[in-house]
Amino acid sequence: MDQAESLRSLFSHKTARDNLIDCRNKLYQAIKTGNHADIECLMAELDQAQRSFEAFLKRQ
Repeated sequence: MDQAESLRSLFSHKTARDNLIDCRNKLYQAIKTGNHADIECLMAELDQAQRSFEAFLKRQ
C-alpha cells in the first residue's frame, strides 16, 4: 500500500465512523426530545451507517 492509498483509507475510515456517530447522535436526540416521527427514519439511517462502517472494516 503506497502513501496515497494509506491516506485514502484513513479518511474513508474517519468518514464512515463519523457518519455512524452522527447518525447515532441524531437518533439519541430524537429519542430524548420525544420526536417519534423521526425515530423510524433515523433507525434506518443508523442501520445503513453501521453496515457501511462494517463493510469498510472488512476491507481493511
